[in-house]
Amino acid sequence: MDPEISGLLATEISLKQLVLMEVALPRLEPFRSALGERRRRQALFVHWTDRDGAWGIGECSCRPDPYFNGEFVEGAVCVLRDYVFPHLPGHGTFGAVVEVAEKVRGWNFTVAALLDAAGDLMRRKGLPDGLDGWPEAPLPRVPVGVSLPLFETEDEAVRRVEQAVAAGYRRVKLKVAPGMALATLSAVRSAFPALYLGFDANGSLGEADGPLLDALAALAPDVLEQPFAPGRLDLCAALKAHRPALRLCLDESIGGLGDLMTAHRLGALDELNLKPGRVGGPLATLRILRYCAAHRLPAWVGGMFETGVGRAANLRVAARLPEARAHDLSPPRRYLAADVVTPPLEMDAQGTVPLAGERPVTLDEAALERFCTRRIVLTKT
Repeated sequence: MDPEISGLLATEISLKQLVLMEVALPRLEPFRSALGERRRRQALFVHWTDRDGAWGIGECSCRPDPYFNGEFVEGAVCVLRDYVFPHLPGHGTFGAVVEVAEKVRGWNFTVAALLDAAGDLMRRKGLPDGLDGWPEAPLPRVPVGVSLPLFETEDEAVRRVEQAVAAGYRRVKLKVAPGMALATLSAVRSAFPALYLGFDANGSLGEADGPLLDALAALAPDVLEQPFAPGRLDLCAALKAHRPALRLCLDESIGGLGDLMTAHRLGALDELNLKPGRVGGPLATLRILRYCAAHRLPAWVGGMFETGVGRAANLRVAARLPEARAHDLSPPRRYLAADVVTPPLEMDAQGTVPLAGERPVTLDEAALERFCTRRIVLTKT
């Protein structure tokens, strides 16, 4: 084990109180993908307070429904309250916290939020974390792209992409799904032939969708993300064999290092959408970053429409990937009517966001109180 990881695991940490806060933040507009339509961001925060009164916060990026990777907010609350908190030590080490978290299987977003809260607390106390030992110096500004929904008309699709390009986004990613109006994608590609363009199916395609895949490939996307369900790496490998020029990116299929190694050895992906929460948090993210670096596998950081809390945490990871052209980490004010951090994250005209995550975020307590729908206080005696 690397020295910085050993030191991180040995870091002393205490726990006095864990607060689970659910918030419902309105979106600026509905967002429609193959997974359905969302009108608000239902987020879960994990707020950790130690016995010195210091605190840290992490955001659980799972959806309110189990349609992305099986996790959902109500289940995350249950896992943390009933199966994690009772086993957390009041006094111990970060390694002991990791040991409790790693006993939980299949709830990576959930335990990642806990580990992020503990890590945030340690940074606020001036203690290092695993990313501090990363050999690459962090970028001061992170290049970002934008993820756009399914569109009903060609005019709407072209107009929205035009707005994104004018705003400075480095990449535009469009959602795709069976039964969609393919003319919307054709119109975008015709209007922007040189655009860095991606299509994201969110695992909605299957073996019977060969004609749709052929039509998507004909539009020459720079990348096709998660065409098949998470468990169908065989279909991804077969598609790569059939269309080697089509760059495949995986998202939902990769729940950890083992999944990535399997997909890579099968030739089932060309690049990785790395969501730190999806793979289980900071240590799992470090393992994946090292694998990608060792095998020269391109990776960029994706998002789940987080608030500024989750965005700042993800920006810290994205800043360690200097070769990535764009990350799906647009500022929350692009899609949320309100946020819970101040000042809000901003993007400049060149499509970059400053690395605010290198310093702890400041919470907007009034906004938290306004949008909080449930608060569960768990106390260690």
